[in-house]
Amino acid sequence: MKDFLKSVLASALGTFIAGMTTCALVIIAVVALVSSAGNRPEAAQAVVKPKTVLVVGNDLSINDTPAFGTPGLSDLFGGGAGPTLDLLRALEAVDLAAKDKNIVGLLLSGHLQAGLVQKAELRQAIVEFKKTGKPVIAWIENGSQGEFYMASIADKIYIHPAGEVEFKGLASFNTYYGETFKRFGVGVQVTKVGKYKSAVEPFLGDRMSEPAREQEELLLGNIWKRVIADVASDRKLSQAALIRAANTGGVFNAEKALSLKLVDGVLQRDELIERMRKAGAGPDESNTSFRQVSLNKYAHKVKFPQGGGRIAVVYAEGEIVDGWGSPEDVGGDRLARDLRFLRGDDNVKAIVLRVNSPGGSAFASDIVAREVSLLRTKGLPVVVSMGDVAASGGYYIAAKGSVIMADPSTITGSIGVFGLHFNYEELAKKISLGTDGVKTARYADLLEMHRAASPEELAVIQIMVDGVYEDFLKIVAEGRKMNRDDVHEIAQGRVWIGSMAKDIKLVDRFGGLRDAIKLAAQMAKLNSVEIIQVPSLHSGRENFLQKILSNDDNESPLFAQTSGHDPALLFLRSHLETLRSLRALNDPKGVYLSCPAKPIR
Repeated sequence: MKDFLKSVLASALGTFIAGMTTCALVIIAVVALVSSAGNRPEAAQAVVKPKTVLVVGNDLSINDTPAFGTPGLSDLFGGGAGPTLDLLRALEAVDLAAKDKNIVGLLLSGHLQAGLVQKAELRQAIVEFKKTGKPVIAWIENGSQGEFYMASIADKIYIHPAGEVEFKGLASFNTYYGETFKRFGVGVQVTKVGKYKSAVEPFLGDRMSEPAREQEELLLGNIWKRVIADVASDRKLSQAALIRAANTGGVFNAEKALSLKLVDGVLQRDELIERMRKAGAGPDESNTSFRQVSLNKYAHKVKFPQGGGRIAVVYAEGEIVDGWGSPEDVGGDRLARDLRFLRGDDNVKAIVLRVNSPGGSAFASDIVAREVSLLRTKGLPVVVSMGDVAASGGYYIAAKGSVIMADPSTITGSIGVFGLHFNYEELAKKISLGTDGVKTARYADLLEMHRAASPEELAVIQIMVDGVYEDFLKIVAEGRKMNRDDVHEIAQGRVWIGSMAKDIKLVDRFGGLRDAIKLAAQMAKLNSVEIIQVPSLHSGRENFLQKILSNDDNESPLFAQTSGHDPALLFLRSHLETLRSLRALNDPKGVYLSCPAKPIR
């Protein structure tokens, strides 16, 4: 009876606390949204009149996946972040603008949140836009390196006289919790295969291992070479001059940027407006600026082809987790369900699997890989299009594709496995917390968190991890038509850049998302196509709360960008990423196919 009352009281208290917490979060979210709306000029509905300029940037975030599902924690801590747009619509919108007589030019202005591979595809679309003869102009006020990389494709780059621009090279740092865990008495035990499998290192020590440093330097070095080459070509500068600039300051005021030929001119805001009008833009309704429409709003005009053979573009973006997952993750069950439904739809003639994932749960990855294999067995072409990262579990689900396409800067490979297990044995001793009980068999309490696993128990787990690694090698060997030993030679957790991955047969050819769609149509022998996206835009955002947490309309006009530099919000977001990574560690066996490399944004 005593235990029953304790259980009831605990349940009631837990329900009350959960309810109060949920109410508090909803109130915070609504207040934050109302507050941010009050601090922002209202974004007008897009009406594309003659003599309109398409504005790209301005705090726009480009993801591979269309916005769908219930907004997650990142929306609560968004702090007025700009709108989001999926890559395919962004590319199609730029193409549409090139043909639209009402669009007279394109302005690159403000921050664009996107990966390097996504930016590369968008840059290529802008190159095609330029072939129409319409001007492409870039405007920089306080430009990050990523902003300058996008701007470099423009015909002319102008900077505000009080502004600055970055060109300082790439850096990648991790936070290491190992010594902190030891201090608090939290134990971490690891079983792994692959000397380069460094995803567990932040939990074990306080610094990089030499193999991890070796591959990180190789990855960053190759990506930096690509950035240098692109900017040098676009700005008609020598690569040596750009390298010197990056090593002699990295951040340049307007005068210095002009002298280094990073920009073409220095203008005040009113002078930029006058320049845009001279380039063909009409006056806005207030007659104080120029007529403009954001890429996000203009993209509503995009209509994907209908009536032909159906090609499904399926997105796997985020960490791979067991179960259904959230919109920010690749839920293994959800993605497997989607692929299974497509397999049962006779109207679907080909699949493009867009992978932008560092991996995650080994079990979830295997569930998805099986569905990819069954699509192939049915005779459906499966073209894999890799984004910024398609590594470890991300490569596992891609390996059985008919053709694998990637960008030269895609981070891929990382064919290795690790098991990660936490315990609080030492912490319990520090605070005099006891745990006691009984068991009926030797391994009944295997990997319980109240104690560290014994060497014998770790050996049992290592056998399981070795088995998953062998499964990984087999999946890759079968999919890539290689033998096991050759795969093992390039595996061991080693991360590869796309240009190298092609040389070692992990990738078949270079190309972007739309190249993959074209190839899928060719492989399915389709003269005309109908494109569907899975998940589709706005699916699962039907209720009121989901709509108010959606930031589709959360954009600002030129010169009124939302601030992305709130120190408190940046602090929250950095720790939110850590929490999200910990949440993704939900494999039922505690075994993971994860890559530590981060995309360059």
